[in-house]
Amino acid sequence: MVLFLFESTHAVIKAEKICLENGIKYKIIPVPRSISSQCGMSVEGWSEQKDRISQILDQSDIAYKIYS
Repeated sequence: MVLFLFESTHAVIKAEKICLENGIKYKIIPVPRSISSQCGMSVEGWSEQKDRISQILDQSDIAYKIYS
């Protein structure tokens, strides 16, 4: 699994919409306490989809960090 961390809840919602539209399986989960993030939520996806999710987020101009 890989986590996509975002700066705001708005960005998480936008990323969720994009994942849904592209048929990507994901979960919205709280950011683990051991990880620092401005937003308390993250998108968890399968490691095999990391590149695909990254590409889609980049095309949508959504800032994110990857934690794996």
